[in-house]
Amino acid sequence: MTVNENGEVTNVEVEAAEGIGERIKGRAIAAGNMSLFPPDPSRVGDPLKYRRELKFAPD
Repeated sequence: MTVNENGEVTNVEVEAAEGIGERIKGRAIAAGNMSLFPPDPSRVGDPLKYRRELKFAPD
């Protein structure tokens, strides 16, 4: 995810998806776009890159 100085998500990308992850890729992007981050005026022109890894395992 790329986050601007206002705490707004400006871009979401899925680097790799397989199995169930491939089937829910669109939902993962939508969830990333709804993420909230606190504003940080000190980052003007220098967006935050936030990386998150999710793993799904059968019960």
